[in-house]
Amino acid sequence: MSNSQTKKVANPEIARLRKAVARLKNIALKYRQSEVVQKALFRISELASSARDMSEFYPALHAIIDELMMAKNFYVCVYDHADDTVRFVYFVDEYDAMPSDEEFPAEVLRQGLTGYVMRTSEPFLLSEQNFNELVERGEIRDLGSPPVDWLGVPLRSGDRVIGAMVVQSYTEEVGYTTNDKELFMFVSQHIVNALERIQQREFMREEIDRQTANLRDINRNLEEQIAERKRAEKLSAVLYAISELTNTSENMSTFFSQLHGQIGKLMNNDNFFVALLDDDRRHIHFPYYVDERDQQLVDRRPLGKGMTEYVIKTQQPAYIDEAAYSKLVKAGEVEGPTKYYGSRPTQWLGSPLVVDDEVIGVLSVQTYKDEVNYKQDDLEVLNFVSQHVAVALERRRNADEVKRVNAFLEKKVAERTEELVNEIERRKKIEEKLFYDAHHDTLTGLPNRSMFTERLQQALNQKRRFPSHNFAVLFVDLDRFKDINDSLGHSAGDEFLLEASRRIGECVRDNDTVARLGGDEFVILLNLIRHMDDAREVASRIIEHMRKPFVFGETEHYSGASVGIAECKSRNDSAERLLRDADAAMYQAKSMGRGRYVVFDESIHKDLVASLHRETELRHAQFDQDFVLQQFDLVSLSTRQARAREVLVRWQRGEQLLTAQSFLNVAEKTGMILQLDHWMLTRCCEIVRDEELQIPIYVSLSTKHLYKLADVKALLEIIRKTGVRPELLVFEFSETELSDNSKRQLTALRTLADAGVGLALNEFGRSSGALQYLLNYPFTHVKLDPRFVSETAASERAGVMVRNVVNLCQELDITVAAAGVDTQAQLTAIRKAGVQIGVGKELGEPRWLPARAKQEAI
Repeated sequence: MSNSQTKKVANPEIARLRKAVARLKNIALKYRQSEVVQKALFRISELASSARDMSEFYPALHAIIDELMMAKNFYVCVYDHADDTVRFVYFVDEYDAMPSDEEFPAEVLRQGLTGYVMRTSEPFLLSEQNFNELVERGEIRDLGSPPVDWLGVPLRSGDRVIGAMVVQSYTEEVGYTTNDKELFMFVSQHIVNALERIQQREFMREEIDRQTANLRDINRNLEEQIAERKRAEKLSAVLYAISELTNTSENMSTFFSQLHGQIGKLMNNDNFFVALLDDDRRHIHFPYYVDERDQQLVDRRPLGKGMTEYVIKTQQPAYIDEAAYSKLVKAGEVEGPTKYYGSRPTQWLGSPLVVDDEVIGVLSVQTYKDEVNYKQDDLEVLNFVSQHVAVALERRRNADEVKRVNAFLEKKVAERTEELVNEIERRKKIEEKLFYDAHHDTLTGLPNRSMFTERLQQALNQKRRFPSHNFAVLFVDLDRFKDINDSLGHSAGDEFLLEASRRIGECVRDNDTVARLGGDEFVILLNLIRHMDDAREVASRIIEHMRKPFVFGETEHYSGASVGIAECKSRNDSAERLLRDADAAMYQAKSMGRGRYVVFDESIHKDLVASLHRETELRHAQFDQDFVLQQFDLVSLSTRQARAREVLVRWQRGEQLLTAQSFLNVAEKTGMILQLDHWMLTRCCEIVRDEELQIPIYVSLSTKHLYKLADVKALLEIIRKTGVRPELLVFEFSETELSDNSKRQLTALRTLADAGVGLALNEFGRSSGALQYLLNYPFTHVKLDPRFVSETAASERAGVMVRNVVNLCQELDITVAAAGVDTQAQLTAIRKAGVQIGVGKELGEPRWLPARAKQEAI
């Protein structure tokens, strides 16, 4: 190692700058990831509004999911609670074909992973272990082509599971992580909202079409009935023209009375009656009768075998005298005279009342006197009159029916008109609500990204027309929201966001716009400001308001806010630039310690650009050419003899030698960290294999190896190929990167431990959950964080804590090492605390390991 290189490595100022660069890279990557997710959610929301139907929605949804994660194999199924059936509404798979039946019993699907997700209403991320456990317990059956990785989430509407959404992979190169599961679950809620919006829109469209069709049918029936009414009125006019009598009668009683008088001018009608059949044609009634003998004639009676019934039966007019009567009685056509049919006449004339070739009744005259003699002409006259009487009766019936129909139709038209007006008003309200929902946040009621962008564009248009129009954009991120949400639940998280939005609203004017972009991120458009000091004052007020305690029940919780400010500086500014710069300034404020504001300037932009350049350079780096390994001895604090060694990677970038902190975060975010770790582990195994003195070697690895069983097996395969004994290797994992509730990480660590590899918890003491890892995870080594070590020399309380940690680790058979022992005071303090081995400047300088000639690209 040259003197110039040693100076560069040792220069603390350069080290601090490199750390700052690494943090900025991390911030920029988080921003890009957040932006990708936000864009995906925004596209889903837009898709819910723009998709014409579900067949257009699902392929577009597939494309969006594929951008968030590898989703070459993707399907969506919908569960029908009423029929207990499942239908695959969308299905794309490399090996399995689309299910042939459109619907099939849910009991069949419950035997597979998809049914397990819908049955438990929980997301499920496949691993070889949990898959075999579910099969052994009988929870599922091994259906379909076995995937390498499988991720499924339920589609939940309220408390009901309405289906499931699944992505799966058949190759080792494509896998899914816990972050993918959380993202997939988070996106699924937005997808459910989008599905419900599309289904509601389709339901509205179908309902409107149905009601429009009903209204069209009613209108058609109305037109037909109106046409019938016109025909009836025309017929009535003809009938009234033929018979003056039917025109002058006010009602049927008047008509029958006047008819009786008119017939009396032509023939004897001292005995006269009109008989009509009931609608059931089983009874006959007499609406008008005059009789000399039978004053109390029955108004209504069942059909029998009288002379009236005979005319109805034959449908012909009849003249019946005594001779004809006797003949009919003898033939059994009529019955003998009884009180039921009234007194027997000497002569009887009856003519059928025929309407549309159907007899509806009988018009009759009769006499009990021998001096009255009816002739055949009388029968003809009566038959002629009966035709007009039948027409008059039919006209009266038609008139009454038309009146009833008109009243019914007028009522129906009024009802349908009122319903149509109500439907139009309802549709207007629905459209207004849809517009409101599309432009406002559902929780807080604040404008969402779409509406905020519109108003920001309006402000930019004003700036182009009036250059003196000044405004600024504030990007607000709430501190510790995730802690509140995780510890108190989503209900308390929603309550916290509502209170935060209210406090932010109190800090701005009525003409300003406060919007929620999602999660705990808010943006503010400060319109018509005189100077940037106005924006700084608003940011200060927001930070001050957010420092006040949030009360949930009887407990108080504290949050805070980090604010980024971007000023509109020219007429050519864009909404995207202002939001991007405000966001970058906010991340700068968070990196500086939270609870503050930062105004965007060009230095922030330059740092972002430099971070992108660093990523590009890292992608083109060569393993054995551009990376070197540096070895640090972990020595006994009492004998100064090497007990183990630690290997760290350095990037030889031109004449610069970059430490791991300056580029590992970039490698982590870009996905290159796994390859880099494989190279470093291979080199360490080769070094151990070729040395005579075999002491353990510490290898720092990324926790990304712990999310998939295939990645764990890849590490063990490297050890197997190089022929190194696993107990000579100690894999270090940073405490800050571990998750205390990750079953996948725990399973992966146990797999490594079972293989004989030592496991070290690195940077111990940097977070509050370190003891949980010692109790729940199979760690065999602990490395105290350098800051923890430095505090031990300066604080007696810190020394007590270290002693307790050492005692605990001794009880658990865990080896404790101290990192960053750079001074004699630190060495004395940790020895006093019971630590036996350590590494640092006070214990020896690092050594460079020999390079390898082979060239490998990242």
